[in-house]
Amino acid sequence: MHGIGRGLGALCAPIRWFCGAIKLPRQLLLVALILPHFSVADVAWPGAEWVRVDPASLGLDQEAIEKLSGEIEAGQYGNIDSMTIIRHGQVAFEQHYEWDYAAQHKGLNYPSPPPWDYFNADAYPFHGDTDLHSLQSVSKSVMSALIGIAIERGELPGTDATLGELLPHRQFTDPAAKDVTLENVLTMTAGIDWEEDVSYFSLENDATASEALDDWVGYLLSKPMTVEQGTLFDYNSASTQALSEILATATGIPTNVYAERHLFGPIGIRDYHWNSAPEGHTNAGGGLFLTASDLARFTWLFAQNGEWDGEQIVPAEWVARSSRSAIPVYANDPDGWGYGYQWWIYRHKTASGPKMYGGWGWGGQFPLIVPELDLIAVFTGWNIKEDADYAYAFDLFYDRIVTSVAAP
Repeated sequence: MHGIGRGLGALCAPIRWFCGAIKLPRQLLLVALILPHFSVADVAWPGAEWVRVDPASLGLDQEAIEKLSGEIEAGQYGNIDSMTIIRHGQVAFEQHYEWDYAAQHKGLNYPSPPPWDYFNADAYPFHGDTDLHSLQSVSKSVMSALIGIAIERGELPGTDATLGELLPHRQFTDPAAKDVTLENVLTMTAGIDWEEDVSYFSLENDATASEALDDWVGYLLSKPMTVEQGTLFDYNSASTQALSEILATATGIPTNVYAERHLFGPIGIRDYHWNSAPEGHTNAGGGLFLTASDLARFTWLFAQNGEWDGEQIVPAEWVARSSRSAIPVYANDPDGWGYGYQWWIYRHKTASGPKMYGGWGWGGQFPLIVPELDLIAVFTGWNIKEDADYAYAFDLFYDRIVTSVAAP
């Protein structure tokens, strides 16, 4: 608001002079000068279904979209299960692609025991015979939103709260881990020893190793601190699982039920599946299943700064902090990928293109947001085989679609 006020003040002096010179009402000229700067497309909010329109009517290149879709359907980029593109709250394109996962994964075994056997075509990537698709680590972005909601509602303290305060019933092998803040858990900078930057098919991967145990958070808290918290990005799925336990401990409500009441219900998500970790808490690291259409609802909520049809669901400041890079993913590459509150910053705003941020789930789950263009996309997929030949959908979307959007 203060920025708008300063802008108006800068306009008013020349307007007063000009209006006096040509004897026009100042108010009339002021409106004429200001309105073009504030004209934006009307946002359409989905009811039970999304509004669907022609891509060209939204300034999108229909030929570019259809060409990319044809290449996806031909298997050129591996197993992409769906692509949805939405601008100004209206669906410009939605397509689902079919792959025979039972045939592709026949005879393959994942190192973790059931139900974490990701090659089981009856359980992954779709939940049984439904359209609910595994989101994998996009579940983390949803978990972050719930933490922001709970803080706003006064059910959790702020992000300076520590693990020791939030998990008083837990044992910590390294007492220093008790001082890890909620802020640093959210930004994946906890400093706890964790290896997840190796193949998920290896038990050297701590996320895979933890899935073989009955207590994922207990496994996390058995680890020592190896670097000072807040100084190094270190992706850690079990730390997000700790967020689920933190929320349930503080509210007395399971994470999935809390989501129904304060997130899913208000934005029209009626059907979901969210499995639980062995310790009994909702699997926030990777257990959520949604339809592509409902994942788009969650994505659109963040594109609109946490507001849904006039109601603030997620605090706007939480959305801003989620989508702002707290730390570079690679220490020596400050202009490369960043990470906020369980959201990835894929592209920073440059002279050649707008910022894009989003979620990232193993196998190809990508809710993507381009705020400057009021544009989102949702991709689901299941490229999990180690020898899979595929392309990342976030690159395909940016390079092929975002760069072709007509200038406003």
